[in-house]
Amino acid sequence: MSDSPSVDATDDDRAPELAHALVTGQFFLVYQPMFELNTSAFSGVEALIRWRHPERGVLAPAQFLRELESSGVIGAVGRWALATACHQGAEWHSRGYRLSVSVNVSSHQLNSPDFVDDVAIAITSSRLPPQALVLEIAGEALNETVAARLRSLHALGVRVAIDDFDPSLATLDAVALGPVDIVKLDRRVIARLSVQPGSSSELRALVAHADELGIRVIAAGIEDADQRRILQVEHVGAGQGFFFATPHEAHEIDSYLKGFAIFTGEPL
Repeated sequence: MSDSPSVDATDDDRAPELAHALVTGQFFLVYQPMFELNTSAFSGVEALIRWRHPERGVLAPAQFLRELESSGVIGAVGRWALATACHQGAEWHSRGYRLSVSVNVSSHQLNSPDFVDDVAIAITSSRLPPQALVLEIAGEALNETVAARLRSLHALGVRVAIDDFDPSLATLDAVALGPVDIVKLDRRVIARLSVQPGSSSELRALVAHADELGIRVIAAGIEDADQRRILQVEHVGAGQGFFFATPHEAHEIDSYLKGFAIFTGEPL
């Protein structure tokens, strides 16, 4: 649901405003393309929430996420985002674009006893193939209860990714029991690849261990060709970032797909 956990906070209680935004359709999703690093094949999108505020213009999550998380609206907004992304993904699949759709899931959603049902309803009502849905969660959100819910979803075919993963702060063994299919490298990990000696060897060890565990490593925040080259050398499978494409609304992704020469039917 989010691009970043940072926030431009205010002292206002925005709960009523956030509830109004949801029921009046002020929230919308944009989708950032993901690409296979070796082939440049377009293979997936990450759904990201935006708020079209009637007075302040389009707001990124950094400007309202903390208030959303502390309000009673976060559960409803999370269900809306999940359902919307699944229906859009199913629409693309119906036109032959077998891309994956990644959706950020808040800790509030993960801790809800209705979470598994919410996801099952979203994929059933949209007819999105379960294996095309990737739920991105924070590693620190994992606990025994959450892991049990993720195993139930895994049994349906839904895949799980750990978002913002930093091997200097966490280990794969700590998250592998999730169950986890993918770890997405934090943009700060990518940024230090070309400026900190030793970063590449750290990444190489991570990819090797992930391969042993059957976990795929992908990257977020790729900003330049040098970063992409290092990630390719270290066998990171796929990635996203402004080097490839900024987030787009669904109709813009439609045009993007039509004009994109290389497309893969393999999900991330």
